[in-house]
Amino acid sequence: METIIRTNLLFDGIHPVQKGHIVIEDDQITAKFFNWEYGEISNNRQLLEYDDYFVMPGLFDNHVFFSGYLRMNAGLDLSQCLDKDAALKKIKAAATKKQGEPIYFHGFDLTQWSEKPTQQDLDNLNYAGAISGIDKNRSYCWLNRAAKMRYGFKETDTSAEAAEKLINELLRNEAELACVYQKYERALLSRGVVATKEIVFDNADYFKRRPQGKLQTRFYVQAVAKPLNIAQLIQYQQAEFAKNITFGGAKIMVDGVVADETGATFGNYSSEQIQPQIDYTAIYNLVKACNSQNIPCCLTTEGDKAAAKAAEILARNGKRLPKGVYNSISDLEMVTKQTAQKMADNKIVAEIYPQVLGLNDSYEKSYMENVLPQKYAERFFNYGTLKDAKVLLTSGTDLPLFMTDLPESIIRSVWRKFPHGQKRWQEKRGLDCLTLLQTFTQNAFAANGMLDCGTLCKGQKAHLAIFDQDLTTHDIMALTKAKVVATYIDGQVVYQS
Repeated sequence: METIIRTNLLFDGIHPVQKGHIVIEDDQITAKFFNWEYGEISNNRQLLEYDDYFVMPGLFDNHVFFSGYLRMNAGLDLSQCLDKDAALKKIKAAATKKQGEPIYFHGFDLTQWSEKPTQQDLDNLNYAGAISGIDKNRSYCWLNRAAKMRYGFKETDTSAEAAEKLINELLRNEAELACVYQKYERALLSRGVVATKEIVFDNADYFKRRPQGKLQTRFYVQAVAKPLNIAQLIQYQQAEFAKNITFGGAKIMVDGVVADETGATFGNYSSEQIQPQIDYTAIYNLVKACNSQNIPCCLTTEGDKAAAKAAEILARNGKRLPKGVYNSISDLEMVTKQTAQKMADNKIVAEIYPQVLGLNDSYEKSYMENVLPQKYAERFFNYGTLKDAKVLLTSGTDLPLFMTDLPESIIRSVWRKFPHGQKRWQEKRGLDCLTLLQTFTQNAFAANGMLDCGTLCKGQKAHLAIFDQDLTTHDIMALTKAKVVATYIDGQVVYQS
């Protein structure tokens, strides 16, 4: 059976959007034309009329943490609790059934509560086991004393790295793992995502327990609790994992967060905060050890100085990698023209987070022009410079920082609009819409060595995302309402609204 999909809005992953049709047979695209001359329809040829829908390749989210999503969605859902008393009542009810086992919870919104909860509130329940949860905005951890002793972090330690012991416990909990993974996969499929680059902490053991999924997963290992184990990475190179799971490489953190004044920047912070001390020699040695074994590295940087140093390190070692395998730099909150050119010259992939401008409520409330002297402001979210240098650009979300949202990515990185207010962020340094779409499709799959996906050309896998709005519109209000109506993997519908 052949399936023909026609539309007035076809993005094939390469060319500008135009009228066209594709033909799918089994799991492959067998034809693509920018016309509606598809011949007669018969019992063996069905036509799907997506005439006013936006048809494009399925999306590749190039930076996610399922472990972080697991932490944010494990256990009791307290999203309907309007105050701490309602939350405590629900936690107490769960405690009567748990018999000393750890209790997890999530979803409570402190911005709606009149009083911030405390450790003492949970200790007063007189429960023998650990009780731990995190609010929906990732700003506060609510823990009893037993949880602090068990996991080793406190209320303000909201990063996934700080909660490594808790996350590993959740990853060993097969019932919790299965429940949350199914929710996670449904959420991504509903956003048009068909593949992810997933960062795992220390090892990939949890894949043995994770339910078999539909998403293609390329995983990178980040050292958190112990040093990066190169021998283990070599084993992952040679190992066979469950269907749709493959080893990608190593993830290495370089600096901190510029907004928190822990990023490594060329300019001095306005507050006179001292620049972080980073052992670039140690990072160089790690990259060298990985690249010499054909293992690519992803270095995460925020500050412009950290990005420049990372590009220099990867450039010196990247020549060791085989053809089609790339080192990368992720986040790239700040970048200079010189760094962009070094990345381009040395085939270093850029992984940007196109929704990240949304962490600032408005231009007036943004930090970029305050944290450093004014002359450095143009380096923030400087995606246009990366494009102009012809760096291979890919996009990720740092999920659970953001859930994949292609329309929002366009609003933030193309139109450079904040969630509120009229003033935008340096529009001339944004991306054009075609390039942004390619960062989630053709570029993302190519950067991960998956050359049979990412476009809607003949011979490619039939992975599709279909939206109900034209994503190239200049109407931002229309973009905010755009939704996925269907997602296809290997020619089969895996999500339908």
